[in-house]
Amino acid sequence: MKDPTHPFSSDFDDGSSLCLESGCKTKDFQMTVNCLVLDYDGTISPLSLSRNKSRVPLETQEVLQEIGKLIPILIVTTKDLSFVEARTPFACAWSAVGGLERKVGRVTQKRPGYECKLRKVSVAIEYAKLNMNLAGVEVEEKRDMKHRSIAFCLDWRRAKDSVAALKGANAVADYCESLGLMLVRIEGQPFLDVYPMSVDKGAALRELLKELKLKKGILYMGDSEVDNPAFVVADVGIGVVHGENCGQGLVCDYFVRFEDVSAFLRRLLENRLFFESDFPMIWMNAKERNSDA
Repeated sequence: MKDPTHPFSSDFDDGSSLCLESGCKTKDFQMTVNCLVLDYDGTISPLSLSRNKSRVPLETQEVLQEIGKLIPILIVTTKDLSFVEARTPFACAWSAVGGLERKVGRVTQKRPGYECKLRKVSVAIEYAKLNMNLAGVEVEEKRDMKHRSIAFCLDWRRAKDSVAALKGANAVADYCESLGLMLVRIEGQPFLDVYPMSVDKGAALRELLKELKLKKGILYMGDSEVDNPAFVVADVGIGVVHGENCGQGLVCDYFVRFEDVSAFLRRLLENRLFFESDFPMIWMNAKERNSDA
């Protein structure tokens, strides 16, 4: 029954779930989704677009607006809050910059401990800009609620000279480590993130769920190894596959192609938010299934 005191409850939001083998995902797995958690880049927004053109495709945005009327939609991303909030109006809570800042409703909070390293972050950003002055290379600053640069992303995927860009990126990475800053870098990928302290999307997701008092029926969608800790926290993890990844290294339960994300979300909505593993656009992560056996 619908709880009139809960803004996200619905007639079919009963929290039910079943699995033929308790505690594991099988081809017959089913679950009522009570909370949808999304990464941004490469999950609901194409990676091919530059920062200023980044957006959620209209078809995906429309179905998310409908889902957001029924259950909470959370965004857990390494983008900064000012960037991602404006592009995801269907969400009710955001964890940004890998969990360094978050917003629930109208309340914004920061993770304590990073302010003492902001000077080093600024120095590292200036070093990156000076040493990566190459065509197609972007230094994306990530700012907190006070508009201070608290982290940055070095992205050379559009670099005209990829060899020079990689050499420069390695030099920047070494310099940042010498300052005591934390790097998040996926082997073989033409970008890296620099933070004042360690970040963890799993911990960031746990904090949001605790604050919103959400415990069951959590579905998480992400596209990179940075999302792995959040896949572990969620009840169901769906890895989004696109041109820059093939799903290797992801500890998700299922996969969906980026171009099928809107179709998957539409099917979930039409199925009254009841997830079933036989949805035609998803397939099981055989590697994870074998590792559970």
